Amino acid sequence: MQSSQPPTPPPDDLVDFFTAAAFFQPTGHPVSHSTLRRDAEAAGVRIWKRGRRHLVSLSDMLILHGERQDENAEADS
Repeated sequence: MQSSQPPTPPPDDLVDFFTAAAFFQPTGHPVSHSTLRRDAEAAGVRIWKRGRRHLVSLSDMLILHGERQDENAEADS
């Protein structure tokens, strides 16, 4: 007998990839929306669909972007 679990509710910090990219612009580590999307898909970050919009947790993107910057810094050293 399988117990079905209720769906996971979306997080409160959902943003689209354009908004996430705009968030990183003033940080000194800008990234395009398409790169963010590619990185999110590669890392298995959950992408929520609302109509035609694809949304991700800004917290998840902050972590992913930080890890990416760490990898880039290590590659440069």
